[in-house]
Amino acid sequence: MNLKLLAWITLPIVGLILAGIIVWNIIAWVFGWVFYLAIGVAAVGLAIWGWGKMKNKVGAGSQRKMIP
Repeated sequence: MNLKLLAWITLPIVGLILAGIIVWNIIAWVFGWVFYLAIGVAAVGLAIWGWGKMKNKVGAGSQRKMIP
């Protein structure tokens, strides 16, 4: 068998496999960061929402006591 023909057949297959592995790792890394950022945004949003609810309940109770 001709080695040039073997190289023309195997090198593109090996290149596609390596490119697929690299792209798969990049996609996994990006989705990992998106997942962690989504959790962080949800945690901060929940904390702000809870703080506002608590502030309104405490503030509303103290204002009612001050009105004659």
